[in-house]
Amino acid sequence: MTMCFNKEPGAAEVEQEYWRIVEQRDTHVTVHCGKVDTSTHGSGFPTGKSEPFSKHGWNLTVLPNNSGSILRHLGAVPGVTIPWLNIGMVFSTSCWSRDQNRLPYIDYLHTGADCIWYSVPAEEKAKMDKVVHTLLQANGTPGLEMLEKNIMISPEVLCREGIKVHRTVQRSGQFVVCFPGAFVSKVCCGYSVSETVHFATPHWMNLGYQAAKDLKCRRIAKPFSMEKLLYQIATAESKRDNGLLLTTISALLKDLRNIEMRQRQELYKAGLLSSARYGTHDSSLGPGEGRKKPRGKWLALESSERRCQICQHLCYLSMVVQETDNVVFCLECALRYVEKHKSCRGLKMMYRYDEEQINSLVNQVCGRAMLKNGGGGGAVVINGVGDPCHGLSPAKASPAKRGPRKRATVEVSLARLSSSHIPKAAAVS
Repeated sequence: MTMCFNKEPGAAEVEQEYWRIVEQRDTHVTVHCGKVDTSTHGSGFPTGKSEPFSKHGWNLTVLPNNSGSILRHLGAVPGVTIPWLNIGMVFSTSCWSRDQNRLPYIDYLHTGADCIWYSVPAEEKAKMDKVVHTLLQANGTPGLEMLEKNIMISPEVLCREGIKVHRTVQRSGQFVVCFPGAFVSKVCCGYSVSETVHFATPHWMNLGYQAAKDLKCRRIAKPFSMEKLLYQIATAESKRDNGLLLTTISALLKDLRNIEMRQRQELYKAGLLSSARYGTHDSSLGPGEGRKKPRGKWLALESSERRCQICQHLCYLSMVVQETDNVVFCLECALRYVEKHKSCRGLKMMYRYDEEQINSLVNQVCGRAMLKNGGGGGAVVINGVGDPCHGLSPAKASPAKRGPRKRATVEVSLARLSSSHIPKAAAVS
């Protein structure tokens, strides 16, 4: 601070000097910033039961469990539903980026100097990609991927290229809400401490589902499983009357079901014979052998999600394991492995739900969604052969045993939030 300013500067002075340094590049300036996990080091919000505001809705340790946020079905996920503290100094920068899952998030400035936020609406994505690619001479790399490498571009430059850029100054005691898919950057005007956490309404589901597919294709690890989120929502809400949410997830569940069943059948056709449900044994064992304890090295595997070693996908519904090396593949990467090696030797499929359970849950959600929307006009088959989603699942060819149906129902009401257009960055006192 004393190196660059004679007295405590305002936001406008810091902003002017910051962009002078960035654009002229005649001075090398190093600054620090910190990101602190509140689950281990404590939140800036009150958390004690007797403390005032410890249960207030705008307390960011409480907000992840808000009935309007579908992320409450995930439980505690560091960096997603567990808030983190951001500690900055003058010129500390969060470069242009958007959340990799396209999740909205909320940031509260606890104390310290102002923070300057710049945002570009999600609908400017195509322009942003083209402009960044041109400015950085990316040579074939998409511009939006270049933004993942800590790139800072002046708002004036973006504006000259026809991109809409919004600016707001966040002061101590104010919230900033960043909307799904928005591109955001931030500059600190001095020492500051803020706290951030994600949330999501049902309107985010389609965007998040496509983002998860994109991350899988690009082999980027995700902080949580979209499959798990969809199935947790489905099991908790399938007997509720939340038409908006059920309608939103029904098409996604159907798509996920069809992909899952198709890939399972392709693996079986390729010669994969060994399979078992998580927490049980190989389905090829006889009835008398089915109660033996699983081998120790599989205990951790069967009680948690594992990442595919190829694409980093979090395997929730199923995975293929190479038993000798304890290597995990998602079904898609397993198919490629089998095609390359022309053999399924040593491979074993582990699955969480069998085909009957998956179909039953999908049909139940789709049926409830149709009833809430006034569709159907007649009887809807929920647990039988009929499919309210008007989709046929692949023919049954799995050698795996049918396990008992297990469903958990959590009764949680979910607020219907408006999807009207709201500015992509807004400061709220």
